[in-house]
Amino acid sequence: MAAKDIISVTLDHELVEYAKTQTGSLSAYVNEALAAKVREDRRRRAILQAHLDRAHDNADHALVERRMAHVAQQIAALTGEAAK
Repeated sequence: MAAKDIISVTLDHELVEYAKTQTGSLSAYVNEALAAKVREDRRRRAILQAHLDRAHDNADHALVERRMAHVAQQIAALTGEAAK
């Protein structure tokens, strides 16, 4: 069994009352709810990372470099500086 921390939290009364009707242990209910939230957060982050990785892999990096160089030239022309 995992180590447990004793903490103090403030919860909405209605939520506490509902949770008490669902289980004999409010602590177990809150622990399960928090674990579900952590799993959902991790799942969403994994999906986002997969989208970012796919976008990066499918990007036309040469086109991005050309456009960035063009923007740098425009900025240089506006500011009177040499493009890098």
